[in-house]
Amino acid sequence: MNKFFANIPHFGLYKFSSFLLVSILIGKLTIPQYLYHQIWLVFIFFFLLTLASLVVIEKFTRRNSENFLAVYFSAMIGRLFISIIFAAIFILTDREHVFNFSINFLILYLLFLGFEIYGIMTKLRTHSKKGSENE
Repeated sequence: MNKFFANIPHFGLYKFSSFLLVSILIGKLTIPQYLYHQIWLVFIFFFLLTLASLVVIEKFTRRNSENFLAVYFSAMIGRLFISIIFAAIFILTDREHVFNFSINFLILYLLFLGFEIYGIMTKLRTHSKKGSENE
């Protein structure tokens, strides 16, 4: 069964996103006053942004794995700027719910960023173990 899931690209992102979706749904049912009324759009934005970031990192490092750090940090900077533009649009168009949006946006941003960093650290750890075995 594990081999089946290993063949699904970015399965960890889907699993993490499913956990977040369930958490958001529970939050919507129990404490809706603390969640932004369009939290689903923010969630989808971060899911797609993280997926695109992982695909770009994978694509560019497949060609040349030596420039992994440059590609990774470029993707993180691009992600930051796209997120700032997204947040600015929402803040300017929905001034009534700015506080809820800002808090929810920040939490989701940090959660998806933490997921991405954890995934990269895991990959780097396995590559460094493979490298030390070859020596």
